[in-house]
This record gives sequence, structure tokens and C-alpha cells, in this order.
Amino acid sequence: MKISYNWLKELLDFDASPEEVAYLLTMSGSEVETIENKGFEIKGVVTATITDIKPHPNANKLTICDVDTGEGKVSVVCGAPNLKIGMKVFFAGEGAVLAGNNKLKKATIRGVESSGMILAEDELGISDDHTIVIELADGYKPGRPIEDILALNDYIFELEITPNRPDCLSHIGIARELKALLGGKLKFPETSIDETGPEVSSNLTIEIDDPDGCPRYTGRLISDVKVRPSPLWLKLRLYYLGLRPINNIVDITNYVLLETGHPLHAFDYDYFKTAKVQVRRAYEGEKFVTLDEVERILNSKHLLITNAEEPVALAGIMGGLHSEVTESTTRVLLESAYFDPVTIRYGAKTVGLSTESSQRFERGADPDMAPKANNRACKLIAELANGKVFKGIVDAYPKNISPVKISFRPQIARTVLGIDINSNEINKIFKGLDIEFEGDGSLMDVTQPSFRPDLTREIDLVEEIARIYGLDKIPEVYRAGGTLGAEITPKAKVIDRLRNFLVGRGFVEIFPLTLVDGRQLIKIDNEIDFVKLQNPISEEMSALRPDLATTMLKVLRHNINHGNKDIKLFEVGTYYKPVKNGLALEKELICLAISGREEPVSWRHKEVFSDFYSIKAEIEAIFEYFKISDFEIEPCNSSHFADDCSYMIKDNDKIWGRLGRISSDVAKIVGIKQESFLAELEFDIFCEYALRQSYFKPLPRFPASNRDIAIIVDQSIPAKEIISLIKKVAGDIVEDVFPFDLYKGKNVSEGMKGIAFRIIYRSKDHTLTDDEVEEVHGRISQRLNKELGAQLRSK
Repeated sequence: MKISYNWLKELLDFDASPEEVAYLLTMSGSEVETIENKGFEIKGVVTATITDIKPHPNANKLTICDVDTGEGKVSVVCGAPNLKIGMKVFFAGEGAVLAGNNKLKKATIRGVESSGMILAEDELGISDDHTIVIELADGYKPGRPIEDILALNDYIFELEITPNRPDCLSHIGIARELKALLGGKLKFPETSIDETGPEVSSNLTIEIDDPDGCPRYTGRLISDVKVRPSPLWLKLRLYYLGLRPINNIVDITNYVLLETGHPLHAFDYDYFKTAKVQVRRAYEGEKFVTLDEVERILNSKHLLITNAEEPVALAGIMGGLHSEVTESTTRVLLESAYFDPVTIRYGAKTVGLSTESSQRFERGADPDMAPKANNRACKLIAELANGKVFKGIVDAYPKNISPVKISFRPQIARTVLGIDINSNEINKIFKGLDIEFEGDGSLMDVTQPSFRPDLTREIDLVEEIARIYGLDKIPEVYRAGGTLGAEITPKAKVIDRLRNFLVGRGFVEIFPLTLVDGRQLIKIDNEIDFVKLQNPISEEMSALRPDLATTMLKVLRHNINHGNKDIKLFEVGTYYKPVKNGLALEKELICLAISGREEPVSWRHKEVFSDFYSIKAEIEAIFEYFKISDFEIEPCNSSHFADDCSYMIKDNDKIWGRLGRISSDVAKIVGIKQESFLAELEFDIFCEYALRQSYFKPLPRFPASNRDIAIIVDQSIPAKEIISLIKKVAGDIVEDVFPFDLYKGKNVSEGMKGIAFRIIYRSKDHTLTDDEVEEVHGRISQRLNKELGAQLRSK
């Protein structure tokens, strides 16, 4: 949004410099990104009169003009087609500086010396028009400086306005902000009109078929208008603010838009086949050609302005090609309405248009400004286009928009902000922002201004106080007091502990977007069900992620492709599942990913690459840290993992998550070019177990006795089954069993595997003898052979 410093000073008396204004606006929430100096380079331009015109002897399209500059006459070579004797023009002589710091010198053009230039609009930065020179009104004596006629010198602020502040998309809105910050009184533009035409009610009716889409529509009629170029001051103001001047009628609607923030549209009323404006929804498949000469195919969610027979505008977005104001227009219908933000947002998005008008209606225009903006534009049309304004205004307001009433407690502002701001200061801030209120002290009844749709709650008013009081004046404290000093939840504590633990083990936390490519999800699993966006920014961001693996793989690929191949990543984040006839189900997952070397290259140890047991070890380390022992790891099928390396984590019938090696097919789809491993855990289940009470376990009173057993079994038998049988046979005297060696190869038949376990024996009430241990160890060997076909492995 571009804002003119000069225009602000017309609306509010203040002495602050452009830099001070930029600082104040930025600190109050309307960030000023740049300040552009306009017109300051232009020097040496004066008014002049053309006293004679002669043909150029060496060029058919050029002429030689004698120009009276007020200090004498000079000859100028010029090619403009609109030159005439007695014409008042802007002249720049030798040494003058024009727009773009273009310094003039004497020149010889096709053999004739030219002592300066008669200026076109582009040479003064008024517009980009170079086809004709500027013709001034009669009465300007030669030699008058341009600074006396045009306010060329200005500062243009480029502001970044947040979506919740549609009121700041106008000069009045920004001037109101400055009024609250600097004090003073806002000078609203004059809207009184000399109505010289007939009664408007006899010549125009408005029918609104969709009050939800269009709660308010105002219309005024103007006849006998003279459509012509706008005066220089209007062209200059629009051009400085990024709009191209078109003609006086269109320029006035744009000017009022920038001034008030309220969009207007001017129709050629002669195009209307009836004296009626009808606002309705489009028919399915209805076609309409907009001003940009593009045929749009509409549906029943689009809102149209019609002349009761055919469409004339796509409401709040763009007018129609055939009803636009042209040089032949003599009668104008001026529209100023309030449209539903959601309706306009949908309409603009689906037809691929974003206009100055739609941007404002989408954010929420001011319904009370509709008649005021219409009157303001009519006044200017009467002055600049000699129009006769009809008596009265047709104001169709079928769905009254009532302001929100807010109960506000000043003490809440003091508590939340941590400042001792008195009631008088709060009253001053509200008055500065034109927020009406009643009451004082402990309770205030505040009425939402019509131009502030974002103010609906007590906390919104607290934010307004903070903005205007000065965020930089609020003292810094380590921890807020009052209601903000809430205790950290148990869930948050678990997350903090988990993060610290994983970072300590070399992991890096990631925070990716939750939007993913729906097409890629289907490639990975064509039966997957996921939440699709109705209006995605792009296909790459067309769905909500159904897991954390999808975004984790994207981050893995990015790092590997940029040379960071040895990597350990984790995320604690939200995933989404579709719910029939309802909002998406949001749940949290823990996701870990490992790829590349386990340790940096060093002379101290061998180069070891991560494998499945690396990711499994990390999961087991997490469980051990949180004292979780009730879990099992079993084979399963997963769309992301290779068939021979895909496992689920469970406890009885409760599935915690999954882990495995990313399959080659998925790696190819995603674009990962090295072996990678991933694990996901359901956070809610993990948190439930992590928060369980831990109990002290006394140290053993009697020593342990260790024995190893190495067997050869069918490779389809999992280690878990072997461990379970060992514990079953040995009973209470087995304290722990774990595998420490796995072998496949020489002396082991195909389809078999060699696996070694360490068994820790310990009794709770006495020291075990060797005979006791050997007796149990022997029984274990026999049962393994009998039930699993295991053979003792020879050394």
C-alpha cells in the first residue's frame, strides 16, 4: 500500500518528518518498508507561451516553436501533435533537471538548434504519457515556477498492511493512526453536493436478491458529464501512488478509493436497458466478459451486478467490458456498496483476479462508508466533469450490519501488558482511534467502529492500547505476571525433555510447512486418504500432510542435495486425517530420520553408515530415557518402508508407531539418493507412558551369573520369540536376555541364521551356584531345539 506524505498532511495537521512518521507507523503495526522521494530532482521548469510555430526545414513531423519564457523568447524543436499558437505550456531550458535526474543541454535537432523542451507528462513524472505536451489553462503568465502550480515534491511510503487492518488501506485510515499517535483533529473531505439534476428515485431502483452477499448497495446518477483527461494534480497524485491515469471519471473513483479505502465503480448508464440495478448470484456456467476483455465462466457462488437483463460487473472485483465509461459517456451510474468478504474472496480466487477493489472487500470494507464515498465522488465529478448530480441517493440496505458491543476492563490491559496505564490515557487512545465508549474506571462499554471489523474481543482492545501506547515502552521482563504466568503443562514438559534429549544425541529439529503435494501422496500410496485444500496456492501445497514422514523426506532430500549427507533430524508436529462431514482430525507425531554416516570421518574409528539398527537404537534410547519398557517391535507393511525392513512399535493391541528403511520406490519418487531410515511415534500414546509415575527399585543383593548361548535357527524366527521362550523356561532367575551377535554366511545353511544371546541369571533370595545355572541353561538349550529347531552353534 502506497501512502502520500503530502496527502496525510492535508488530512491532519502535524509537524513530524517523513522519517518520524515512518517510525511511528512501523512501531504501531503498519510497517513502512520504504520511503520514496518524488519530484525533488525537478528544477528549472517554468510556464511559457507558444508565440509562433514554423515547420522544421529538415523533418516533416517536427516543428520549430517560438516560446515566451518570461525572460525572453527562445526557439524549441518539438514533435508533439497538439501544439498551437497562444498555448500555455511547461518549459525547461538549458540546465533544467527533469524526472529521472535528466539534465538538459542545448541540442541541435536535424540541423536546427533547440534551446530547451516543451514538456510532456512523463518528463515531469506525472504519468507515462509522451504522446502530447501538457496544455495549461489560460491565465498562467510566462515564467511562473512549476512549484507554484504543482506539488511535485512528495514522500511516498510503501506500507505492509496486515490482513486484519482493511482500515489502513486508505489515507484516511493512516491519518487516523497518526491522529492517535500524534494528536490533532482529522479533517474529513468535503462531501456536500450541489444537486442540480432530477430526483434519482424516479430514475433508478436497486433490487438485492442476495442480502448475504450484498448487505448494502448505494447508487447515484450524474448526467451531462464531460469525460476528458484529469487535471494535472489528480494525475500526479494517482501516478505517484502507482495507478495509471485513465480519464476524469475513472480517476475520481480511484482517487476516492485511495482516500477513503472504499471501492467504487462508475457505469455508463446509457448501457443499462432498464432503470434497475439487480444484485444476484450468477447462474451455473453463466459467461461474462470483464474489463480486461477476458470471458469468465461463473457459477452460483459468484455475485453479479446486472441491469436486470444482463450482467454489468462481477461484484466487488471488476466491471464489465461493455458498460465501462468512455469518451462518449454522458450519463454515469456511480456504485458504492458493501459486499460480503467471503463471497468476494471466493469470486476473485476462482476467476484468478486480484484487484484494488477485491483486496479491500476481502478484508472487510466499512459499510458506513458506502454512501459517504459515493457523495465524495459525486462532488468531484460535478467539479471536474461538469456533471449534474441527481437529487438524492438510492441506498438499499436489506441486511443491517450492527457493531459489536465489547465489555472492557482497563485492569485487564494493565495485567496483560504489565504496565500501570491510567484510565485517562486509555480514554485518550480510544478517542484517538475513533473508538466510541461509555463508562470509565473499572468497566467500559465499547462500540466497535464500522471501519474496524477486527475489533471483536476485549483482548483486541488491549492490543490497540499496546500499539498506541508504544510497544517499545512496555518494560521487558523474564516472565509475564498475572494471567499470562500460566504453569507449564505436563505435555509441554515432555516435549521439552524430548527435544533436549534428542539434541543431545546429535539430532536437529525441523519446522517444515504442513502443506504437501497431494499428487506425490498418491504416488506413494494410491489408497491414502488425506485432506485436500479447496483453493491451494499451488499443486505442491494442495494437501495437509497425513503424517510427518512426507515433510521429513522433503527436508532430507533438500539437505542431501545440498551436500549435508550425514544427518539426524527430528520433528514434533501435527498431522491431519479427514473426517466425514467435519473438520480434519489433528494429532501429533514424533518423527525421527537418519541418513549417512553415524560418526564424522576420523582416524579414531571406522567409517560406519547408519542402518535399521541405528534408528531402532534411537527409539530404544528414547524409551529408556523416559523409563518406558512396555513395547514390542514387530514386522508390518508400510507404504514408506521396504518390505524387508518395515516394523511397527506396539504394546499389546496399542500401536505406537512405525520404523524402517525408506523403500527404493519412495526414495525415487521423493528424490532421495542415499539409504535413509525413519521412525514415527504417536505423541499422545508416548506422552501417556512418559508421564507414568516412576518407582524406586532397590539394587540387587546377590551377584549375577552370565551365560552366552549361540544357536542356529530358521531366519524367519524373530529374536523376540527366542527371548520369550528363554524367559519362560528359566522363570524368575533370568534377569535379562539380549542378542549380541548375528551371523549369516560360511558354515550357516541358506535360510538359516546364527544368533547369540547373553543371559543374565540372578536370584532375589540367594547367590546362584554354577550347578543351578548350568541346569537351567541346559534346559533352555533343549527347549530351543525342541520348539524352534535350534541347533547349538559350534565355536
